[in-house]
Amino acid sequence: MFEGSLEVTDDRGPTWDVPRARLDWRAVDRELRSIARQRCALDASEARWLREAEKLQIWKHLGMVSSFDYLERVLGYTPHAARERLRVANALGELPAIGEAFALGELPFSAVRELTRVATAKTDAEWRDAAIGKSVHEIEQAVAGRTRGSLPCDPPDPAVRTQVVRFELRPDTYARLRQARAALADEHGRHLDDDELIAALCDAALDRAEAATDAHGRARYQIAMTVCERCHQGWQHGAGAELPVDAASVDQALCDAQHIGSIDGDRPARAHQDIPPATVRLVWHRDGGRCQTEGCRSARNLEIHHIVHREDGGSHEPSNLTIRCSACHRAHHAGRLTITGTAPDRIVTRRRDERESQPTSGLDDAILRVQAREALVGLGWKAAIARAAVEAAASHVGPGATIDAWVREALRRCPMPRTG
Repeated sequence: MFEGSLEVTDDRGPTWDVPRARLDWRAVDRELRSIARQRCALDASEARWLREAEKLQIWKHLGMVSSFDYLERVLGYTPHAARERLRVANALGELPAIGEAFALGELPFSAVRELTRVATAKTDAEWRDAAIGKSVHEIEQAVAGRTRGSLPCDPPDPAVRTQVVRFELRPDTYARLRQARAALADEHGRHLDDDELIAALCDAALDRAEAATDAHGRARYQIAMTVCERCHQGWQHGAGAELPVDAASVDQALCDAQHIGSIDGDRPARAHQDIPPATVRLVWHRDGGRCQTEGCRSARNLEIHHIVHREDGGSHEPSNLTIRCSACHRAHHAGRLTITGTAPDRIVTRRRDERESQPTSGLDDAILRVQAREALVGLGWKAAIARAAVEAAASHVGPGATIDAWVREALRRCPMPRTG
């Protein structure tokens, strides 16, 4: 045992000294839990007062420029922490159930911070009940992939879930990153967002050792991806992690993939690739080893694309195949780029107008297509039939159409069920 004494506190401050020899792990655990509850109560109280401070604009009376300025100067928060504290405080004004659990110490601030990203007045109690008793990491996983207004029981949407990555770079490395971004933007003929930039850099690194592989006919996609045969949901494997991916990523991979069969069997199936290597070589050299999207001059990270999709009856004939860079290929399967016609001389490529791809519901065209397709699969239609029906309905639904309109139009184009 250690000698001496330990000062123990309660809500009123330091109250007594406890000899160290009398302390056991239970006493320490009780004290730490008490501190955690007090911290939650203080954070909840601060949130209530921050809402009042916002209403009164107290920062104006103190000669400061904004509420963020007040939080940084007076309360000592960093700019990011100040924004999060205010966001959470304002959100809690409409979430009484989560706010009460917060004040009682049942949910810490880090958990409440995540819950306020998705909970609304209608889903407040459901998210509180789902979160109590879980670790912050478990709550983060529950929130990931869900939008504001979703319920905890709703299936996550891989298109919503993003991974936040932070790098600390030396000035010279940061300068090289900016230079690489400018070079890639020039190569693709447009600005690349963060996701497209990192994807291009990763592709370049992964392709370095096999620079001529594609021209020799091997399938482009050597990544490991599991795809559910029934619902078309995909999971990509990377360095020990298995992450859900959206339908556009699955479609992109299936354009030119090598299949290894079911991973649940006792014996491995014989691997095969969809497009014969001889056809890949022909298309590769016919298109000059460059992306065929007008304005894009990329000669790296190239993939074969089926102009008429496989699910719609598209063949592996060279006239139905075209070379696209991974960024343009992804844009097509996400609904931002249309590719029609026959290769090599009768292909029409058009970028979707930004206004066309953003209906008034706030969901873009690509997400509505995915949701409509999933709805048809849920009603019992096969994935290929559902996809064809949704694509056929696309020309009959205008900008701003709801998901209900998409499903109705798609159902009209589904084949009549057989009777008898």
